[in-house]
Amino acid sequence: MPVRFSPRVSLIAVAGVLATACSSASSPAPASAPQPAAAPAASSTPALPAGVTLAMIAVGDSIYHKGSCQRCHGMEAKGGPRAPDLTDGTWSQITGTYAEIVQIVTTGVPKDKIKLATAQFAMNPRGGSNLSDEQIKQVAAYVYSLSHK
Repeated sequence: MPVRFSPRVSLIAVAGVLATACSSASSPAPASAPQPAAAPAASSTPALPAGVTLAMIAVGDSIYHKGSCQRCHGMEAKGGPRAPDLTDGTWSQITGTYAEIVQIVTTGVPKDKIKLATAQFAMNPRGGSNLSDEQIKQVAAYVYSLSHK
């Protein structure tokens, strides 16, 4: 199965390539021409939590879409009757920090603790699979990126 990248990760990668291409293709102004002061760059991408990289997000995207995550949360992570939406920034079990996402994927949620009324099943620890600690961090990075745009 090909690796899927979220639109956000792809957009960031394309922006980086374009910025590099544009900066290397432009020629400097003549020395006699006055140079305008550079305005501080406005960041359109929220800062990532410490230790989270774009590479982790990309791998997490692939794990999410190949694994059991998408079975309940959906291919677009918009949720459904079994599990909540992971893209809207609304969290039912946690507040949505990266550390909390890592924790909830690691430990799961017992059926009697799930707050989504339509959920029929518990969220199994490690997503119901044998995800390593590193893979859990990658999936958590991807989920974090979906909800913190």
